[in-house]
Amino acid sequence: MGTGRSGVIEGAAVPRVDDELHEFCRAAHPSLVGAVGLFCGDVDVAEECAQEALLRACRDWDRVRTMDNPQAWLMTVACNLARSRYRHLASLRRTLARSSALRSQASTRDDDSGERADALAVRAAVASLPHRQRMALVLRYFGDLSVRETATSMGCSEGTVKALTSQAISGLRRAGLEVDDD
Repeated sequence: MGTGRSGVIEGAAVPRVDDELHEFCRAAHPSLVGAVGLFCGDVDVAEECAQEALLRACRDWDRVRTMDNPQAWLMTVACNLARSRYRHLASLRRTLARSSALRSQASTRDDDSGERADALAVRAAVASLPHRQRMALVLRYFGDLSVRETATSMGCSEGTVKALTSQAISGLRRAGLEVDDD
């Protein structure tokens, strides 16, 4: 064994950071797309925001990997990206959420999309919630963050997260969804 030009011993087993990063991205991607999709109501936007958040994690991996909860950071970044995009498209989403076009789209989508009428109803109901309620709901229940982690991600108190979550659940019930108290 000799030393190569990079100073690394040739043939030595050196752990690769990119393997750790690759595994983090691979594991985080499905739930990230799902959570952001629920947050913004658009699977295509969710995919774009998830990819952008993962790119930022790659760019800042040295910092991200040392965080207490890199997954929570990633979820927050992706939701913030969706929120920014949502601001630009808010009138379109409100129109889609209120119209019957949403249900008619379900019948015209490919069977592979996996979207059912009840899933569309949930997306529409979640999309109709005020932003902070929607974010608390998605981070807590779909992102599987604790109250404390959600509060940290949202930059508010734990009591605020509990209130926002309760208000969101009440809003979903008013929209006709059956929601458990758990």
